[in-house]
Amino acid sequence: MNKNDEHFMKRCYELAISAGKKGFDTFGAVLVYDGKIIEEAENTADFEKHIFGHAEFNLVHKCANKYSDKIMEKAILYTSCAPCERCLGAIASLGVHTVVCGVSYKEFCKLLPFDYQELDREGLLKQLGIQMRLIESVLEDEGMHVFEWWGGEYRPLEELIAEMDDVKKNSKNIKE
Repeated sequence: MNKNDEHFMKRCYELAISAGKKGFDTFGAVLVYDGKIIEEAENTADFEKHIFGHAEFNLVHKCANKYSDKIMEKAILYTSCAPCERCLGAIASLGVHTVVCGVSYKEFCKLLPFDYQELDREGLLKQLGIQMRLIESVLEDEGMHVFEWWGGEYRPLEELIAEMDDVKKNSKNIKE
């Protein structure tokens, strides 16, 4: 990790908080080429209307047919949180080879109703002929606190994690 990674990740976190304050889930992404942000996006997903709108997907949409393959190969996509598989596929479609994530898959699972399961995403992409390097955990502690703005109202991170721990515990009790 270098200082540039931290600088660009802080921008992702600003975008994520902005999305959260608008009532969306707290995710942000930027595309960097030659040391400069050339595109940025935040989450606009609307689950009630079934609109996907993840930050990375929105960023890919902005970039499609706008930048050359040569630029995309050298660009770095920064995202506030490790991208879902659907977004990984969209990022791969651009030809981006490096994705830098703030919050890792493992850490993000603390806020989800299921436990973390390790998955070799780079290896799976490689099997499909896609070269992509995923770098996780850039300013991760700061990134986890971004989720305090999830859905438009502030809630302490500890409260959110405790709530998910209860959900996980209850679902395990139901299965048994």
